[in-house]
Amino acid sequence: MTLRASRGGPVPPDHPAVSAAHLQRDEAAALTLYRTLRDMGEGPIEEVAEAAGLDAAESAGGWRRLDELGLIRIVGAVVEPVDPDAAMAHAMDTYNENTARQLRDAHSLRRVTESLMTVFRPAVARDSADVAVERLGDRKRRTRTVRDLNAAVLDACDSMHPGPMPPAEALEASLDEDAKLTSRGIRVRVIYPESLLRSPKYTWYLHRLLDIGVEVRLLEHSPFDILLFDRHTACVPGDPERPGESMLLIRGSALLKGYTALYEDYWLRASPVVLAAPPAPAEGPEVNDQERTVIRLMASGLSDDQIARKMGVHRRTVQRAVAKLMDRLNASSRFEAGLKLARDPALMKVYPLN
Repeated sequence: MTLRASRGGPVPPDHPAVSAAHLQRDEAAALTLYRTLRDMGEGPIEEVAEAAGLDAAESAGGWRRLDELGLIRIVGAVVEPVDPDAAMAHAMDTYNENTARQLRDAHSLRRVTESLMTVFRPAVARDSADVAVERLGDRKRRTRTVRDLNAAVLDACDSMHPGPMPPAEALEASLDEDAKLTSRGIRVRVIYPESLLRSPKYTWYLHRLLDIGVEVRLLEHSPFDILLFDRHTACVPGDPERPGESMLLIRGSALLKGYTALYEDYWLRASPVVLAAPPAPAEGPEVNDQERTVIRLMASGLSDDQIARKMGVHRRTVQRAVAKLMDRLNASSRFEAGLKLARDPALMKVYPLN
C-alpha cells in the first residue's frame, strides 16, 4: 500500500468524490488506526493495520483520511503519528499560503485587466477608428468633396494622374483651383505622364502650371490617380480600371502612410519640369527637311539609334546633330532639349547637320 508523501491539506467533506457515508466510514477507521499508531509509537503500515483489527478496505480508507488530515508522517517504510495541534498548524499554514497566492493572483489579474482594457484595447480601437473609407459614386458629390478638401488643406496637396487627360474646360477649372492653393502658400505637386510633352494640345497646360507655382514632374507610367491632402486624406479611384465611375475617400494615418510612401517613391523617380526662359536663337540658316526631321523625332522621345534607322543615316550623324542642338539650347539632357523644343517653335533654328 502506498500513501501520498506530500499533503495539500484536508479534502472538504462535500468533495464530489467523497460521499457522506464513505467519509463517516473512513473517519472511524482513521480514528482506530491513529489510536493504535500512537500506542505503538511508529511501525510499518501493514503491522499497524493488523494491530488495529481492520481489513484491507477499511485500513486503506483510514490511512487515506489520516493523510488528508495531516495526522501521519511517512519515513521510509515506517509511519509515525503527528500531533493534532501540529497538524492543525500545518493546515492553517497551507490555507494561508493558498489564500496569499490567490490574493497575488487576484492583484495580478487586476493589473493585467487594467492594462488590457485601458491601454491596449483603446489603442486597437484608435487604430480601427483611424481608418475611414467612404465610396463616392455621384460625380457632383465627388467634385464637391475635392473642392472642399482643397479649401481645407493647410500644408500640401499632392496628386498623380496617369491619363487620359480631361477636356480643356476641366483643365482650366483645375488651374483655377491650383492657383488658389499656391496663392495661400500651399505646396502643390503633380505627376503627369511624359506623353504630354509630345502633344502641343497639353504643353500650354504644363506652362500654366509652372507659371502659378505648381511643381510638376513627368513619369513614363504611373498606376492610378491619387490626390493627397496634408498626408491625412486621400482620394483614389474606386476601380482603377474604371476611374470615372467612383472615388474612395480615405482618412486616417493607418492607410495614408502607405499611400504617402507610394507617392514619394513615384515623385523621386519622375523627371522634374523646370520653367526657364528659352535662349535666343543664334544666327544661322533655317533648318532643312532632314534637320527638321531629326528635331521632330528627338522631341518625340526617340533614341539616336531609332532616329538613325528611321532616317537611313549613320548614328554618328544623328549624335553630332543632337549634341549641337543641346549646346545651342543650353540643355543638360536630351529630355530637357526636347522639352524646350516643344515649348517654343522659334528654337527650330539650329546649326545644320554637316
